[in-house]
Amino acid sequence: MTKKLKRWTFLDSLNAILFIVVVLFFLDFDNNNLMSWILLAVFAFWLITVILRNVMISKIEKDPQHPLHNMQTGKDIGNNVKK
Repeated sequence: MTKKLKRWTFLDSLNAILFIVVVLFFLDFDNNNLMSWILLAVFAFWLITVILRNVMISKIEKDPQHPLHNMQTGKDIGNNVKK
């Protein structure tokens, strides 16, 4: 049984909070150049995955032939209901 895909999850909220904290308090390109770039790269990767997940969900919702379309749009016919 698969679940409906979410555009924003609890983990994304935690990552956003961590990003704000890192930008405000930990980025220091003068004293810690390498670590600052690594942190920015990690958060850029997270942001790209959030954007790509939203693009994928939009494509699933717009394509009625996609195997996950009925479940994602709430039109699931109930064949995969756990009993």
